Amino acid sequence: MKKYFVFIAISFYSITSIAQDALGWYNSGIDKFEEGNVLGAIKDFNAALELNPSLAEAYWGRGSVYAEMQEFDLALKDLSQCIKLDPGVGDAFYNRAFVFMAIDEPEKALNDLNMYVILNPNDINGYLSRLDILVKFGMKSEAYEDMEKASKLEASVPSELIQRSRIRYLMRDTLGCISDLDDCINMDPSFKEAYFLRGRYHYDFRHYNLAIQDLNIYLLTANEDHEAYVIRGECYATQNEYSLAISDYSKAIMYEKSNPIYYFDRGFFHLQLQQYEEAQEDFIKAIAYDHQDLRLAYFNLGIASYRLGQKEKACEQWRKSEHVGMDYINQYCN
Repeated sequence: MKKYFVFIAISFYSITSIAQDALGWYNSGIDKFEEGNVLGAIKDFNAALELNPSLAEAYWGRGSVYAEMQEFDLALKDLSQCIKLDPGVGDAFYNRAFVFMAIDEPEKALNDLNMYVILNPNDINGYLSRLDILVKFGMKSEAYEDMEKASKLEASVPSELIQRSRIRYLMRDTLGCISDLDDCINMDPSFKEAYFLRGRYHYDFRHYNLAIQDLNIYLLTANEDHEAYVIRGECYATQNEYSLAISDYSKAIMYEKSNPIYYFDRGFFHLQLQQYEEAQEDFIKAIAYDHQDLRLAYFNLGIASYRLGQKEKACEQWRKSEHVGMDYINQYCN
């Protein structure tokens, strides 16, 4: 959940000393919330509201803390009270939308995000959050409009650059999505997700060496991410570095032991290196785990078996591949 700590401008010349004390407790609650002291923050917001029950921002603060603690009923009550007292506190709409999503009420969340965008038309976060719900509801034209708006708005922190990069990628803005990730990494070189995403995009754009460089950095600290190993393995395979591809797929399988695609692909790499026993084992596992294209799996298994001198077994496997192995059946099995 996005936390807002925008201090509301209130003139000290127009409020009573009691209101000044209430504002002091409110500011203290904000400070404690930022420090992660949620119980202390609630205590201070309570004190602010005892002195000034009409201080809308204190309800927003306390409601945001409750949302962070997943006390959603209490969060809804406070955030709704804030909106009732001051509908101009757009952050209350944003945080209440988060709560509605958490309790699976996306329609109410969408209504709140609509209000947030009206009140904050230049904040990229409103469009990004609303986009998720629009996609969920299949509202494609509205989602595309938000994508266009978000792609043009300013992104000032790494998390916003990451999200804008994803949108620009979906809009096929090749240069824009990479540029956002470059800026994100320049701003925060330790933001490992940016390396993964840039590596994946480079792979999609066939910049294989650049993809490998990014994934090398990412995997230094995220060494259990099977997807990253697979993408790097694919990069190696496109360069005919099948031994390196096999090594990466083997690491991926350590963390995703029942993925048939991983066994199928590794089996194909073994075939390229004429490692037929290993290929045979992998295609058998791909079939056992119900690979999405069983005919092709049986076909490749048949090739491995034939190369191992197991002609009858190979012919049986090619027959299971149906039309895929017909030429091989006619040539080697009749």
